[in-house]
Order: sequence, then C-alpha cells, then structure tokens
Amino acid sequence: MNDQNETSALDFLDYASFGRPCVGERVSGDNAIIEENNGFVFLGIIDVLGHGVDANALSLKIEKFLQTNWTTNVTETLLNLHENCKGTIGAAAGLGVLNVNTKELSYCGVGNTVIRVFGQRSRRLYSTDGIVGSRIRTPVEQKLYLTPKDILVLYTDGIKDRFDLDDYPQILYQSPASIVRNIVRRFEKVYDDATCIVVRYKK
Repeated sequence: MNDQNETSALDFLDYASFGRPCVGERVSGDNAIIEENNGFVFLGIIDVLGHGVDANALSLKIEKFLQTNWTTNVTETLLNLHENCKGTIGAAAGLGVLNVNTKELSYCGVGNTVIRVFGQRSRRLYSTDGIVGSRIRTPVEQKLYLTPKDILVLYTDGIKDRFDLDDYPQILYQSPASIVRNIVRRFEKVYDDATCIVVRYKK
C-alpha cells in the first residue's frame, strides 16, 4: 500500500469495472483486474469457459495469480498465466499495461476478449485464437498511445462486439462508472457472463 504522501499511477486515471453473471447463474466466470505498480497500470479482462460455480472458481484463481505475478511484459505475463492454468477448463484473457507517464499501452490477448479505444480516432487491438491453459498460438504484443481524451474499453464476449459511437455517443463524456454499466446493459448477451473495464485520463 502506498504511503499517504505517495502518488499512485491510478491517481491520474478515472476507471471502473462492472460485470454480471448470465441469466440463471449467481456468480460469473468473468473477471476484471486493475492493479498499479511504479507508474504502470495493469488491466486484465478474463472470461473463463462455461458459466457458474466452476467458472467463477477459476476466474478467482486467475485474479489472484495476476494480482501478484503481472509484469510490464504482457507477453511474459500471458505465457505464465497459460502455464498456471494448464489442467483447468481454460479461459480467454486480454492483458494490458499502461505506462501512465508516456501514455503507451501494451496489450496481449488470447480468445474472445476485446480492447478498443474511443475518441477522435477509434482503434482496436486484437487477440490471437486459443484458450489460456489449453492451446494458444505465440502471443503477439501490440502497442498504441492514448491521448488525454481517449476512452479505453475492455470487455468480454458477453457484450456485443460491433457497437460504435453512433450507437452510444455519450461514451465520450460520461464517467467510467456510468460507461461500464451502460455498455453491459445496452449491448449485453443475456445468456453469457458479461464484464467491462473503462479507463480514461483525468481532465
């Protein structure tokens, strides 16, 4: 924990996460992880295969692993997570690291997780095919730079992929706490777990 006088990288960001289980379940196999260390912010979006108690148990295991084992090398972190998940039902995972000072985002993902940037120029990065813990292709690290007005969004495939600014123009000025809930509610697939993370720089 930081000393009261120390500044965390998260102090420069507005961020939020929100998720809900699919219809008929009380717990979700999705998870969102947001951690900070030494000027870097780690963002993880996890979608364990299946639903319910077993999926939730693995998502909590993955959360605990990433909280204590992430590094600024997203490819290395993903490969280590893959090894840690072998013998399980497996998951999709999108991992990002944001250098808060330089605004450089590094991303590496496997499976049907999505990472997008909304702003003056909308962009998206891509995950490779596979299942973390089962079979994956060689992970590919991608990078982009955020601007102070950009909205960074990560979500699982319980949310419809193809919405854009015309579908939700308020995304450019609402708070992350509002955006995550609105994305899930407006674009959800009710028969799948759904989770979303939103990050933007403070104005």
